[in-house]
Amino acid sequence: MISRINEKQSMLIFHFVAMAFCMMSALLSPTTFSLFVSQQNAMAQQETLKTASIEIPLSKGYVDGKIAYFIATDASDEQAVKSIMNNTGFTINYAPILAQIPESQRGQGYLFLNGIKGEAPNGFQLPVANAVPGDEDYSPIWESNFVKWNDNATAKELKSVEEVLSAQNSGELTVTETDIIVNSPAVNYTSGS
Repeated sequence: MISRINEKQSMLIFHFVAMAFCMMSALLSPTTFSLFVSQQNAMAQQETLKTASIEIPLSKGYVDGKIAYFIATDASDEQAVKSIMNNTGFTINYAPILAQIPESQRGQGYLFLNGIKGEAPNGFQLPVANAVPGDEDYSPIWESNFVKWNDNATAKELKSVEEVLSAQNSGELTVTETDIIVNSPAVNYTSGS
């Protein structure tokens, strides 16, 4: 036997279902809303990260006779940190643990203390480094070597490690090794990009 629902029963069921829906919505609403807001915030943060940028000043140097570009982020020596920050206007980290990196894992950088006037922050020629990414002996961790032309030598611009070492071997200049280590990766750079 099939019974039919009358209009009064139908309205009662409708109100019951509506009230149950409202109660469930009220119970779930804060959680659902909170999850929705959290998801929206996470998505907004991801979008911000996609478009966020940081500017790190580039420094120039020579590698095998060509200009290469570097950024500095950390140094093992407090004076080096201050010097880099004064020259670039960019805050880098003091990281004394860098000095514990084995010499075999360090790149070699040569900084000139006198000689030819140039674009380096100290007013002399650009530094010289031994390698760039792709070279077998490249490391972003550089050991700083100070180069000083001897009084009896005629200074000239040197653009490779081989030229620096050749001038040292011929008595034209003195290279002083240090334990000043700088995290200064080479970067690809095209003018205007």
